[in-house]
Amino acid sequence: MINIPKFIQIRKSLKLSQNELCRGICTQSTLSKFENNGQIPSFKILKQLCDRMNISLSDIMLTSTESEIAQKLFKADFHFITFEYDKIRKLLKQVNPKKIKDKEDLLHYYYLEGQLALDSDHNDVSALFYFNNILTAENLKADNIYRLLALKGCSQVYAAQNDLDKASHYFDQLVGQIKKVPIDDELRQLQVMSILTAAGEFYGSEKRYKQADDLLNYAYDLASKHHMVYFVARILYQLALDDLAQKRDKKIALEHLNDALAFARLNKNEVVLENGQKLLNELK
Repeated sequence: MINIPKFIQIRKSLKLSQNELCRGICTQSTLSKFENNGQIPSFKILKQLCDRMNISLSDIMLTSTESEIAQKLFKADFHFITFEYDKIRKLLKQVNPKKIKDKEDLLHYYYLEGQLALDSDHNDVSALFYFNNILTAENLKADNIYRLLALKGCSQVYAAQNDLDKASHYFDQLVGQIKKVPIDDELRQLQVMSILTAAGEFYGSEKRYKQADDLLNYAYDLASKHHMVYFVARILYQLALDDLAQKRDKKIALEHLNDALAFARLNKNEVVLENGQKLLNELK
């Protein structure tokens, strides 16, 4: 398998645009489909692209072990959407962090362990341990997705403890960076959406509706652009709550709420279904 995020990272580190890299080799559309949709070009084209960046094909190939680990972590991320914690725990037990060579995969593992400790085990100490392993990693850029996910996790720990000042401290740090994260593949889509949704819900609960609406509407636009439906139920439900809290037209709130319930049924999101139906009955 090819490590597409690594390919993109190398291209950007060389300050090459897609047009500059593919000029005389292939169309910009071919390169875009490879980087954004995982459509791998011919061996000849891929080799020429690598040659232009002074790397070999082997530099962007995942080993069988790395590929297997990355796939397990990816599957675990998906199971968080439907709150299937037993499946996440089972997948993570199959991964030995000492054998993870790729830094991004190790940060991903720490994040998943921290989120599982928080959401399923309600073990704040363990959750903060894993999140801090990420935040103290060397040479981590401000917009690194795992740094932002760790900030989200720390925020959620303190929000659960009702320590809202600390929760705000962490959420406020990520807000300025989240829109800078390039969405290169389906995993990054999931991760960005999880941050936007969690932050939007938090700001809504704190009556900071300007921040909440900005993040939630950005998330909704991303969902439409990338055809993602996983977080849409939660996004629309929170928008409905914000509509009602700000005394907007009831029709707008009902539209958001009914759409939230439709997506919740599609995604089998029982939490939104239960809470959304209760709210709908109250509004009738």
